[in-house]
Amino acid sequence: MTLYRDSALVLRTWRLGESDRIVSMLGEKSGKIRAVVKGVRKTKSRFGSRLEPLSLVSLLCWKGRELDVVSQAETIELFKQTREDLDRLYKANVILEATEQIAQDGYSDPELFNLVVRVLRVLEADNPKMLLSSFIWKLLALQGYRPQMSVCVNCGSAGAMAGFDPAAGGVLCEEHANGKRVSTEAIKAISGSVGGQLAQILRIESSPVISETELLALQALEVVLERSLRTVRSSIVRH
Repeated sequence: MTLYRDSALVLRTWRLGESDRIVSMLGEKSGKIRAVVKGVRKTKSRFGSRLEPLSLVSLLCWKGRELDVVSQAETIELFKQTREDLDRLYKANVILEATEQIAQDGYSDPELFNLVVRVLRVLEADNPKMLLSSFIWKLLALQGYRPQMSVCVNCGSAGAMAGFDPAAGGVLCEEHANGKRVSTEAIKAISGSVGGQLAQILRIESSPVISETELLALQALEVVLERSLRTVRSSIVRH
C-alpha cells in the first residue's frame, strides 16, 4: 500500500464493526476519500474526536484497494462557532452533505475543496443570510451545472425573465413561466451568485429573496443529485 498525506474536510462517518468507522472526506489533493479509522470508537483511541464531520484535518493515510486506512490525523480547524449555533450547523450540514454527494471518488478537485472550506470559514465568522443558496449555485456551476440565466431555457428568447425551472436548469420568459414564476430579485441574486457578484449578494440581510433563492437552489441541487437531501428532510420533519 502507498502512504500519502493530505489536508481533508470530514464530510460523513459510518460505524464499521464494534470499534472502527468509515470516514468520507474531501481531500485538497485527493478528492473524495473513503477510509477506515481503526479503533476510533474505543475509549483510548488515539484519534479522539478529530475525525468527526465538520473537522478540517491533516491526514496520513495508506492507500487501499477499496478503502484507505487512516494512520494519523491532526486537527487544523474545528469550526466551533458553527457547531454551537443551530442555524449555522444546519447550513454546514447541508454543505457537507451536498459536497459528499456531488464529489467524485478519487478525483482531485482543489477548486471544490477551496470553495467548501472558504464557505465554511465565512459561515463560522459571519453567517450571511444568503450564504447557503449562493454556495449551492457556485457548487453546481463548478461541477458543470451552471444555471442558464440569460435566455429562456424553453424557447431561447432573451427578453424579460419571469420564472425559473430547477429541472430545466434556468430562467423562463413571461410566456413560459406559468407556475414556475419567481421574483426579479431572485433572478438577479442567482445571476450574481454565479456571475462574480458574490460579495454584493452576501450583503442581503432581510428580504423574501433569501428563502426564495434557497428553495430554488435546493430544488436544483436535488435535480442534479436525483435524490433529496437527508439534512433538509430532517429539518422539515422537525418543523
